[in-house]
Amino acid sequence: MINGESKQEGKITIFQLRDDLTTSKVKAFLKKMNEIVELGHRFIVLDLSQVDEVCLLAMVSISSIFNRVRQSGGALKIVGLTPSVRRGFRQTNLINTIEVFDEALEAVKSFKSHNLLRSKHFSGSFFLKDSNSFVGWDRLPLTGHYQ
Repeated sequence: MINGESKQEGKITIFQLRDDLTTSKVKAFLKKMNEIVELGHRFIVLDLSQVDEVCLLAMVSISSIFNRVRQSGGALKIVGLTPSVRRGFRQTNLINTIEVFDEALEAVKSFKSHNLLRSKHFSGSFFLKDSNSFVGWDRLPLTGHYQ
């Protein structure tokens, strides 16, 4: 079993992983991610902000999920790389393959290009620290990401 939590924001699924991706956890992680994809979720944000270790097999698994989602017309985006995990992403060149963001809000906003803003199934708002207020999805400012 993998420790993590899934959250739905309209057509976007945010999965926050709470386990290190060691060799012993990869199978459970892959099973969970495949379940998410099999349920028809094509727009996924993988939050790794609570992960300090990712083995090479896990990197291959993340790449596999990225390709599977992309082939179905969706996208996988990564959020919150810790320094050690970022090093692994650089060493395997995944940092240049998969979009990486500092925060989940940035990743969610990046899906604007998929026309999800106009989705009738989206509901919700986000708390913006800068303005100390909640802002509806359709009023989110677009910002760039880094790689």
